[in-house]
Amino acid sequence: MRGFRHGPATVRWTGLLSACSVSALALAAGLSGVVGLAGTARAQDATAQAGTQAGAQAAAPALEQIVVTAQHKPEYEKDVPLAVTSLDAQTVDNLTSSGDDIRFLAARVPSLNVESSFGRTYPRFYIRGLGNPDFTYNAQQPVSVVSDDVVLENPILKAFPVFDVQDVEVLRGPQGTLFGRNTPAGVVKIDTRKPNDDYSGYVDLSYGNWNTVNFSGAVGGAIVPNILDFRASVLEERRDDWVHNVNPNTPYHRDLEGYTDTAARLQLLYKPTDTLDALLEVDGRALDGTARLFRANIIQPGTNKLVDGFRVDRVDFDGDNYQNLGTWGTHLTVNNDFGPVTLTSVSAYEHGSVRSRGDIDGGNFSAAVGSPFLSPGSNLFSDETSDSIPGLDQFTQEVRLQTNGDGPFFNQGGFFYFHEYLRVDSFSYNTDGSTAVSMNQTQGTESFGVFDSATYKVTDDLKLGAGIRFSTDSKDYNVGCFIGCFNPLKPTLHTNSSDTTFDLSATYSVTPDMNVYGRIATGYLAPALDGRNVEFDGFSGPAPLSVAKAETTTSYEIGLKSNLLQHRANLNLTAYAWNTDNLQLAAIGGSTQGTNLLNAKSAIGEGFEAEFEFKPTEQWLLTASGSYNFTQIQDSSLEVSPCSACTVTSPIDPVTGNVKINHNPLPNAPRWVLDGTARYSIPLNRNNEVYVLTDWSYRSTENFFLYQSKEFTGQSLLLGGLRVGYVDRDRGLEFAAYVHNILDNVKVTGAIDFDNLTGFVNDPRTYGVEVRYRF
Repeated sequence: MRGFRHGPATVRWTGLLSACSVSALALAAGLSGVVGLAGTARAQDATAQAGTQAGAQAAAPALEQIVVTAQHKPEYEKDVPLAVTSLDAQTVDNLTSSGDDIRFLAARVPSLNVESSFGRTYPRFYIRGLGNPDFTYNAQQPVSVVSDDVVLENPILKAFPVFDVQDVEVLRGPQGTLFGRNTPAGVVKIDTRKPNDDYSGYVDLSYGNWNTVNFSGAVGGAIVPNILDFRASVLEERRDDWVHNVNPNTPYHRDLEGYTDTAARLQLLYKPTDTLDALLEVDGRALDGTARLFRANIIQPGTNKLVDGFRVDRVDFDGDNYQNLGTWGTHLTVNNDFGPVTLTSVSAYEHGSVRSRGDIDGGNFSAAVGSPFLSPGSNLFSDETSDSIPGLDQFTQEVRLQTNGDGPFFNQGGFFYFHEYLRVDSFSYNTDGSTAVSMNQTQGTESFGVFDSATYKVTDDLKLGAGIRFSTDSKDYNVGCFIGCFNPLKPTLHTNSSDTTFDLSATYSVTPDMNVYGRIATGYLAPALDGRNVEFDGFSGPAPLSVAKAETTTSYEIGLKSNLLQHRANLNLTAYAWNTDNLQLAAIGGSTQGTNLLNAKSAIGEGFEAEFEFKPTEQWLLTASGSYNFTQIQDSSLEVSPCSACTVTSPIDPVTGNVKINHNPLPNAPRWVLDGTARYSIPLNRNNEVYVLTDWSYRSTENFFLYQSKEFTGQSLLLGGLRVGYVDRDRGLEFAAYVHNILDNVKVTGAIDFDNLTGFVNDPRTYGVEVRYRF
C-alpha cells in the first residue's frame, strides 16, 4: 500500500491532514443540519399521513433520482462511493448548440478543466489539478476518456464530438480498478443513446454568427421487432472563417478559424434470446479546419493582460495554417446472462489520422517595426511547424464477469488487453515554406490488466467495497531524423512497467435519503517517451530522447450524498487529498526552445467539492457546484528553463540560470471552479411552455507552465450563457435563441514561451437560433 511521502513534505501533510479534519468537521456540521432537515421531513411525512398536509405534498415538485454506470452497472448516484457528476443529454445539447467541441466540459463539473493548443483535435483534461499539458501526439494523460466502455487513449480519439448521448459522467479520483492504466486523476465516461424497439429520433438545427450551422439528428427503432434494432446518428458542424490575416504578402490562407466537422454513428442491437444481446457500433469523423491561432506579443509585459488595441478577429501571419483529421472505429459489445452471472465482452478497433500546420511564432517575420503583430520584437525568428499522424491503430479487448441478483454480495472481475501502433511525422519550415527539419517517431504499446471488484452489504445501512487490478505496460519507441537534425544518441527505446492498484470503500446510509462514504484508491500512469527534443535540440549534435518513469497516485476521499426536502433538492459534498510519486511533467519551451519529460519526486493535492440542485417550484430549477483545488510540486532539486522575455517570479538558480519549481502549482490547475444554472418556465397549457435558462461558469487564475511568471499566469475567466425558448411537447417541437459568452470575455487561455509573449485566447461571444424536433 502506498502512503504519503515523508521527509520535506511532512509539514505540508500535517497542514493537509488538519485541512481534512476541518473538512470532515464541516461535513459533519452539514450532516447534522441535513439530518435535521431529514428529521423534519420525516415529521412532515408523519403529519401528512395524518392528513394535515396531504394536498401540499401531492403538489410538491420532485427531482428525478440520477442513475449512473460509474461501476459498470446502473446505480443511483447517491449509492456510489466516489465523486461522480452526470450531465444529461439536454444539458449537453444546450452547451454545444453553437458547435462547441468537447472542451465545453471545462468548469461545468467540479474540479474539471479542459484546454487545447491544437483546437478541435487535441483536448487535454485535468481533474483535481492532475493533467498533462504535453502537446506531442504520443503524450498520455492521467484522465481517461471512455465511450461506450471503450477507452479512447490517443488525444485525437478523445476529441470525437459529443452528440446523441444518454449522458456524460465525470468520475473524479483514481479509477484504477475498473478502468485500468492512465486513470489516476479520473475518467470522463460518455454513454451514447442505444437502439431499442421504439421508433424514435430527433432533428436539431441551429444557425449563428459567422454563419455557424450545427445540425444533428438520429433515428432508430426495430428492424425485426424484439430481435434486431438500429439507431443511426449524424452530426454536421460548420463555421465560416472569421479571423482575417492582415499580411498582404502571404501565399497562404487570408481568413482563418472556420471549420467543417462531420461525424456519424450506426448501431445495431441483436437480441436472439432473452439472455443474449450483441451491440455493434461503427462511427467516424472528418474535420477540415484551422489549427490553433498563436498570436505574437498579445500580452502586456509585466502583466497578464491583453495589449491595448488587441483584436480577436485579426492576425498577421507569414506561415500557413490548416488542420485535417479523420477517424473511424467499430465496437462489439456482447452480454450473455447465464443466470447467476453475466459475461460481457467489449471488442473495439479505432483508426485515425491527422495533419496540423501552424505559424507557431504567431507573427510576421518581415512585419514593419512597430507593427502590433511583429513576430518577437528584438529577437526576430520564424517558427512554422507541422505534425501529422499518418496512421493510428488501437485495438482493445475487455472481458467482464459479474454476479446477478439482489443479494448482499456483488462481484465483477475480468481482464483487459490494449494494443496501439502510432506513427508521428514532424516538420519545421523555412521562411520561404521549404522544409528545414523532418523527423518521425513510431511507438508500439501493449498493455494487459486483470482485475476484480466486490461489494458486500454488511447490514441494511452499511456497504463495504474493495477492488484490485494488476497492470503491465510495454512500449517500443523509435525516432528517425531525415533533414536538419541528427539521429538521437539512442534512436530506439524499450520500456516495461507494471503496477498493482486498489480501492477500498465504505458507504453508510444515515437515512434512506442520505449516505456518507469514505474511499481510498490508487492509480497508475505508464512511462512516457518523447523525441521532439531531437527536432529542437539536435541541430548541433545528437540529442537524447526524453523519458519519464511511471507515476503512482494515492487518494483519500470522504463524502456525503443526500436527497432533501421531499426530493426537491440534492446536495453532495466531498473532501479529498492525493499524493503522486514520480509525477510526470513536461518542460516545454523556455530559453532552450525544447521539450523534455521530467519526473518530480512528489506532488500533492487537496480540496473540497460541492454540488447542489434545487427545484423549489414547478417553474424553477436551480443548480450550483463548486470546488477548491490546491496542488503543489514537491521536489527541491527540480529546475526548468524559463522564458527569456517574461517576468519570472519563481526562484532562479544563480549557477545554472534555471528556475526552481519546488512548491509551484501544477499547470492549468485553477484553485476555484464554479458553475451555476437557473431555469424558469412559464406554462402556457399542460404541454407547452416558454422558458428562460442562464448558465455560468468560473475558473480562477491558473499557471500555464511549470515555473511562475507575471505574463504566463492566466487571468480568471467568467463565462455566461442565456437561452430563451418555447416548447410544444404535443408536437415535439422546441424553438430557442441562445447566447454563449454573453459578457464577451476574451482572455489568454494558453501560451508559448519560446522567445516572445505569444498566446492564444478563448472564443468571443457567439449567438444564434435553434429548432429541435423529437419524435
